[in-house]
Amino acid sequence: MVLAPADILLIHELLMTSFGGMRGITESGFGRLEGAAAAPSASAFGMEIFPSAREKAGALCYAIMKAHPFSDGNKRVALVALDMALDAAGLRLQASNHEAYSAIMALADGSMSREGLLDWLERHSTER
Repeated sequence: MVLAPADILLIHELLMTSFGGMRGITESGFGRLEGAAAAPSASAFGMEIFPSAREKAGALCYAIMKAHPFSDGNKRVALVALDMALDAAGLRLQASNHEAYSAIMALADGSMSREGLLDWLERHSTER
């Protein structure tokens, strides 16, 4: 697991404390959160679906966005989780606030796919 559900819950709590917003997880949010946290480790026929660090980080971000486990702050949590997953793998997100915001909003409105996010990460992340 790139980040455990407890890690993602802590990210949410810290973001809500720091920037405001509705605390809490939706009624079905715990199951959704567990699914999102497990997404980077998915496999099929004994092969990892997301073998690279960028793919794993992107899968986590995308899964949090689509699962929408929290009452508020899902986009913020997804972005911070993405950054933390990249950092844990020795990568650094290289995007301005505007670029990161635009990418997250594109994921949220469906105009960017998971594959589009991976392409974006290839251009906006570097080795530390």
